[in-house]
Amino acid sequence: MCNLMKTRKYEHEAMTTYFEVMIACDDAAMAKSAAYAVFDKIDRLEDVFSRFLEVSDVAMISGLKPGETCSVSPETMDVLLTATEVCAATKGAFDVTVGSVMDALRDVKNRWPALTEDERSTALNACGMNRLIIDKDNFMVSVTPDRAGGELPLRLDFGAIGKGYVLDVARQMLIEDWEFDNFLVHAGTSTVMAHGSMDDGSGWPVAVGGDWQERAGLDAVRLCKGAISGSGFEVKGAHIVDARHGVAAAQHAATWSYAPTAALSDALSTAALGMSWKEIQSACAAIPGSGVMAIRDQAEWMDKLRKPVRICGEFPLK
Repeated sequence: MCNLMKTRKYEHEAMTTYFEVMIACDDAAMAKSAAYAVFDKIDRLEDVFSRFLEVSDVAMISGLKPGETCSVSPETMDVLLTATEVCAATKGAFDVTVGSVMDALRDVKNRWPALTEDERSTALNACGMNRLIIDKDNFMVSVTPDRAGGELPLRLDFGAIGKGYVLDVARQMLIEDWEFDNFLVHAGTSTVMAHGSMDDGSGWPVAVGGDWQERAGLDAVRLCKGAISGSGFEVKGAHIVDARHGVAAAQHAATWSYAPTAALSDALSTAALGMSWKEIQSACAAIPGSGVMAIRDQAEWMDKLRKPVRICGEFPLK
């Protein structure tokens, strides 16, 4: 087991982002070996979760017709079960079956106004977590007819929850296989998972608030367990889909969430963008140990009248 000393950093590109492993350890060779073992696992999981690889689990499920069944890996089953949990907690605001809407958007170069009502309706008819029949004991998945009773394919997109899940796998590997006590792993900084501390025993500093940090008077969170995820429009624009209505999830300027696992935090921050504040509060109550910070979409002069941020649940903001 390594003592708390120098923090060593390693980067790797995968899943359309970059992952970084930071390990506080005095053994450089051991830290490097652990990081590269994590990266190898991420690459293998990317092949399992990719929408665009024909032999992936996600592609196999997306190709099923009603009544057909396919077997999936334990990792895919884990993601599906977590997605089902968050879908229920968010009343459908989080949904990994939004692939058909995302495909329709891609066809119009991600311009929401260019999506016709017929295209939106057809894409929505294919969506729905209730179309999935999950046999967790036998690792089998089948699908039911679409909303109109037809055979539209159920297009899965693990997106953020997939990235969060691989961070959870990385955490398990670094603790169980390598016996590290102090490390941080992130996926393009949008989701950060921490364990232990960086230097002084108070956790790892994780910035929250983005462009609103100064306005809201926010400082870095000191994270020693669990994960924090952020969602917004600063980088990719209105790219997150509210699967309930087939529109951009844009109830808030940005959201950050905290949860015991990165898969949960990633899914919750994604869903929160399209949820009302009451819905967010209800979701946090339904997911033990979770919390959300949401940025109000308001002019800066209004900050004198009301705070630009709202926080509920167990978000670790001091």
